[in-house]
Amino acid sequence: MRVTRDHLQADIEPHLKTQGTTLPRAVVYTFIASFLALALTACSETTTQERNLSAVVSYYAEQKFPEYKYVFTDLNGDGVNDAIVLLQGRSWCGSDGCAMLVLKGEGEGYRVVSKSTATREAIRVSDSSSQGWRDIIVHSDGAEKLLQFDGMGYPSNPSMLSSASQEHLDAAQIVLQ
Repeated sequence: MRVTRDHLQADIEPHLKTQGTTLPRAVVYTFIASFLALALTACSETTTQERNLSAVVSYYAEQKFPEYKYVFTDLNGDGVNDAIVLLQGRSWCGSDGCAMLVLKGEGEGYRVVSKSTATREAIRVSDSSSQGWRDIIVHSDGAEKLLQFDGMGYPSNPSMLSSASQEHLDAAQIVLQ
């Protein structure tokens, strides 16, 4: 339902008169607008970083509101948060897992660096790195798989990789589960 000035006036008019005095409409409307703005801010605290990520994921997925989980972390040591995104929903998930995107943070925007399929949670980021990017460990094909950056991106199909060693697992932190 679209709220118009007439709706507000009809709903608020009876409340403008309190104990024989009438409050100016401008005061009441200003109070309501301030209250709603505060309530919306408290309920939907999104950062510029999150809004920009959402825009890139929506564009990439070619969906207005794609389902996804994400985490911000600096994967390449440049001091700018990159993002790991696990796309969800029927368009992106199958029996073998879901699609995972790795996005490089560039100023306030993001650029897709790689897409991996057959990915399940838990997703870990390791202390070890390859080609200047931290290694990522994902669950795929029933095991924890080590994804190493090759200079262009991370492997596209983790299920084809060998399992991560216990040493890699011990040096990694779960970032999405």
